[in-house]
Amino acid sequence: MKFVKTLTMMTCILLLPLNAFAEDEEEELKAIEITATRTSIEEENPASALTIITQEEIQQKQHMQVKDILREQLGVNVVTQGPLGGSPTSVFMRGANSASTLVMIDGVQVNDNNTGGFNFSHLQMDNIERIEILRGPQSTLWGADAVGGVINIITKRGRGKLKHTISLEAGSFETFREALTSSGSINKFDYSISASRTDTDGFSSANEDRGFTEDDGYQNTTVSSRLGYNFLDDGRIEFLGRYINTRSDFDALSFVPPNPVVDGIAETQTSDSYYFSIPITKSAANWWDIKLNNGFSYNELVFPTFNFKSISRTYTTDFQNNFRLGKSLSVILGFEYQAINGFLGPNLSFNNNSQGYYLEGHYNFNETYFLKAGLRENVNSKFDDQLTYKFEGAWLIKELGTKLRVSYATGFRAPTISDLFSPFGSNPNLKPEESENVEVGIQQNLFSENLKLSLTYFYTNYDNLIALDGFFIPQNVGRATSQGIEASAQYQILKNLNATVNYTWNEATDDIANTTLLRRPRGILSFTLHHNWMDKLDSLVTVNYRSSMISNSAGASVGGRATLRAAIGYQLNDHWKLTARGENLLDKDYEEPLGFGTAGISGYAGFVYSF
Repeated sequence: MKFVKTLTMMTCILLLPLNAFAEDEEEELKAIEITATRTSIEEENPASALTIITQEEIQQKQHMQVKDILREQLGVNVVTQGPLGGSPTSVFMRGANSASTLVMIDGVQVNDNNTGGFNFSHLQMDNIERIEILRGPQSTLWGADAVGGVINIITKRGRGKLKHTISLEAGSFETFREALTSSGSINKFDYSISASRTDTDGFSSANEDRGFTEDDGYQNTTVSSRLGYNFLDDGRIEFLGRYINTRSDFDALSFVPPNPVVDGIAETQTSDSYYFSIPITKSAANWWDIKLNNGFSYNELVFPTFNFKSISRTYTTDFQNNFRLGKSLSVILGFEYQAINGFLGPNLSFNNNSQGYYLEGHYNFNETYFLKAGLRENVNSKFDDQLTYKFEGAWLIKELGTKLRVSYATGFRAPTISDLFSPFGSNPNLKPEESENVEVGIQQNLFSENLKLSLTYFYTNYDNLIALDGFFIPQNVGRATSQGIEASAQYQILKNLNATVNYTWNEATDDIANTTLLRRPRGILSFTLHHNWMDKLDSLVTVNYRSSMISNSAGASVGGRATLRAAIGYQLNDHWKLTARGENLLDKDYEEPLGFGTAGISGYAGFVYSF
C-alpha cells in the first residue's frame, strides 16, 4: 500500500502549460472516457437515469456558474444562501442529503472532507465541455457520497487549429467578468487553457427586506487547463487542473428568533481550491482497455475575523479495466485507493483511508435488451466494511420508439468530520447512512423523434439518515424515505424552435418524526423555449418554479417562487459575438433558506472575441 500512496503523490503535480503551434486535428483515439458511468456508452442506451448537458446548451444558456444550470435539471434542488459566490450553495438530489451527492471535476472527487458536500458557489462555467448528472445511488462504482447521485464536470479538450477568445461581461451589482481562453492541437499534443476574473459588489446576504442593507462583495479568480498527449497508437495521457481563489463578504448566523442571519460588517472569508488529475488510458489487447487515474483535491477556507481555518485534502488512485468478452458482454473491474485528511482549526484534524474493489458486468443483446449488475466492497480504516450492489435493466423497442428501465441499488455514506467532531455541533456516536433504491422508467419518442418524453418513479429507503435536530446537532434518523417522479418533455416545434420541460415531484420524510426533511421541496419545474435564427441569433426564455419547503431544523418554511430569465446571443461575424441576459425579470421577491437575500431583477451584457 505504501507504493500506491507514493505513486499518487508523485503523479499529482502541476505540469507546465503547453506552448505549441496548431495544425489540423488528427483522428481521435478510441479511449475510455472519464464519465459518470465509467464507460463510453451512448446516452440513448444506458439503463441508468442520465442527463448530459452539452457544450452547445451551456453556451446558449449563458449561466455564469454551474449551480444555475443545475437548477433546471431533473431530480436536483439547489439552495443558495445569499449573493453571487459568497454564500454556501448546496445541491440535493432525489431527497438525499447535500453531502450524499458525489461531485467530480475531470474524474477528481471534490467533495469537502469536513462538510461532506461540495460548495458550488465558487464553480464558474469556465472551460467546461459538458456536465453529466447520474441520478440515484452510485456507490457500487463510486463508493461513499454517491447515494443521491453523481455530478461529473468535464473540461474542454483542445482540438484543431489554435484558437483564442477574449470575453467581457458587466452588469447589475457592479459585476464585471473577464476571461481568456486558448486551445488547439499539434501532432500528438493538444491543450485547452482558460483564466477568468469575476468582481461584484453583491447585495446583503441577510435579506434586505428584514432591514439589512450592507452589500457583501465577492471576487473569484479561476484557472483551468487540460493538456493531452497521444502515444503508441491508442494510448493517451492527460493533465487536468483547476485552481480557484476567492474572497467574499458574508453575514453571520443568528440563533435568536426571528432572524436566522444578522448583518455583518467587514466580515470576510477566503478560499483556495486545487483539483488535479492525471488519467492514463491504453489498450492492453483488442478486448482489454485499461485506465490509471491519479487525482488530488484540496480545499482551504479561512475566516480571518474568527481566526478559523478549514482544510480538506483527498488523494485518489483508481485502476480500471474494461473487458469486451464477445459482442454482447463487457466487464468493468477495478480498484480504488483513497486517502483523506481534514483539518478544522485551530487543533482538530482527521485522517482516513479506504480501498474499494468494484466489479460490473454489461450485457447487450441485439441492441434491444441491456442488463447491468455490479458490486463493490469498501474497506475503511475508521468504519465497518461496506458491500453495495446494483442491478439495472432496459428494454429498447425500436419500432415503437420506446425504452423501459428498471433498477435496484444500495448505497452508504459515512459521517463527515463536521458531523463527528465540529465544535459548532457534532455527534461522535453517529453511524453511516445506508440506503436502498428502486426505480422504474419509460422513455417514448413520437412524431419522428421530434417529441421525446420520459417518466421515472423512484423510491429510496434510508436507515440511519444523518439529519440536524432542533439544537443543530446531527443525529441518526431511524428511518427515512424519499419517493418521487421525474418527468420531462423535449419538443422540436419547428426546425429552429424547441421547448424543454423538466418536472420533479419529491416527498422526502423522516418516518419516525413524521416530518418533511429539510430543504426538500415537493415540486420543481423548469420550462425553456429556445430559438435559433440562421445560426446568427440565438435566444431563449426559462421559467423556473420551486414549491415551498422547510428551511431549518426549527421547522420554519419558505414559500414557493417562480422566476423568469432570458438570454440572447448574436454572432456578428467569425470573430465577434454579443451576449445579453436578464435574471429574475419579474422581480420576484423570495428567500431560498429563511432570512437570506436573493437578487431582484438584474441584467448583464458582454462580448466574445475569437481569433
